Amino acid sequence: MKVNVCELVGDVCMTFEDGAKIHDAYRPAFNDGETVELDFAGTRVFVSQFFNAAVGQLLKVYSKEEVHRRLIPLNLPFAAGAPMRQSIENAERYFRDPQYQAALDKVLEIQAAEA
Repeated sequence: MKVNVCELVGDVCMTFEDGAKIHDAYRPAFNDGETVELDFAGTRVFVSQFFNAAVGQLLKVYSKEEVHRRLIPLNLPFAAGAPMRQSIENAERYFRDPQYQAALDKVLEIQAAEA
């Protein structure tokens, strides 16, 4: 399966909601064992929050190795590589390390209460 990121969310990949749109577009195929290509042609701005939703939540169920093997980024601009890798690393740690998860959840809870 191939997903054209720019067609679904435009050239700016910044929000959690946009990342969720991408995730929702490919997740059924990924769950069925398919390899998924995310085509980033035409995109130009990226933040980790987008990749947390688009890719990171896969680590709740799948190993990092399987995600790397079956989720193939195409035309990924250089500027997107670091936030995407960071999201995957953070998600892996979050879903595999209960102490890290609890600490991060507490920080996020405090931030939400202060907002």
